[in-house]
Amino acid sequence: MIWVTWRQFRAQAIVTVTALAAFALLVVVTGEHLRHLYDMSDISGCAARGACAHPTVSTFGGHERILSALLGPALLIVPLLIGMFWGAPLLARELETGSYRLVWTQSITRRRWLLVKIAIVGLVALAVAGLASWLVTWWYAPLDKFNMNRFDPSVFTERGIVAIGYTGLAFTVGLAAGAILRRTLPAMAATFVSFIAARIIFTFWIRPHLLPAAHAVQQLGAGNAGIGGPQGVSLFATSPTIANAWVYSATIVDNAGSAPSVGRIHALLAARCPQIVSGAGLPPGSGPGKAAATPSVVNALFSKCMSNLSRQLHLLVTYQPSSHYWPLQALETAIFLAAALVLIGATVWRVGRRTVRKPAAGESSERTARPPVLKAVP
Repeated sequence: MIWVTWRQFRAQAIVTVTALAAFALLVVVTGEHLRHLYDMSDISGCAARGACAHPTVSTFGGHERILSALLGPALLIVPLLIGMFWGAPLLARELETGSYRLVWTQSITRRRWLLVKIAIVGLVALAVAGLASWLVTWWYAPLDKFNMNRFDPSVFTERGIVAIGYTGLAFTVGLAAGAILRRTLPAMAATFVSFIAARIIFTFWIRPHLLPAAHAVQQLGAGNAGIGGPQGVSLFATSPTIANAWVYSATIVDNAGSAPSVGRIHALLAARCPQIVSGAGLPPGSGPGKAAATPSVVNALFSKCMSNLSRQLHLLVTYQPSSHYWPLQALETAIFLAAALVLIGATVWRVGRRTVRKPAAGESSERTARPPVLKAVP
């Protein structure tokens, strides 16, 4: 059975191994070049301090710009391709062409026949995804050190080990679709739609609730608050920058931890920041036809205003800290692999049912439940 599975799968395996070898060569050569630039430029020092100037970042980020835009999305496509071109045809092709009739009349049981195929092709698929994910994670490491955005959805799903879980789910979704639809092309289309839907649902509605969020109180400042608005001067919160953290929300609260009303905020602004309220950020005497305030004066007024407001107001930040990165990666991977095991169990149960077709009139159901074993004619 292993030899037969290999014969059926060898063309896909050879193409995949060849493509993966070329991909690895490209990643290793360009990745070493990127690391050399990182070590030789100022980016390594400023990344360690967490204060990289914009020109430095732009210069370093300009290298390998095309690969930087392509490698991550390429890793996202790998699980989908495996599900469509490995998982969907694995069973649907047998059912569509009718070759299963010969296999199921041999001494090997249907469940064993299917489990061997799933084990061989599925393990190869997971290995391919794991190696591709490791290569991409290694290549992006210098860029991630100064971007510090590991929880960004486009980064989180393109690094670490989650690609293994995605591949397991995509492969088994294709397998289950083939068992239900019994046609290769419809099974591939169903795999595409189902897998994309599962990824979207998990990213936006499940991942944020996998681990309890942390909370932090910050002092108001230029990095997390602003003054202004379409209807007069008002105070609003902005998402603060926390290195390698996933910020859920940022809310202005008072000393008691409650969100103040709009009227309360306006009263505090009028009392603590009279110059900004009266001149919308300009010092007294500035206005139309007069000398405009310099940026340094505006910044000084804003800093003084924030310092005064910090006596009564603070910023409450809800976020996932950087220490939750690998636990979230492991949880997400485990959930997708568990879903894959459930789909495998359901598919094996469906294929292993005893009745293949309805018995004809006068024919016993026991006879149709398990066809006789074919024997060689001497």
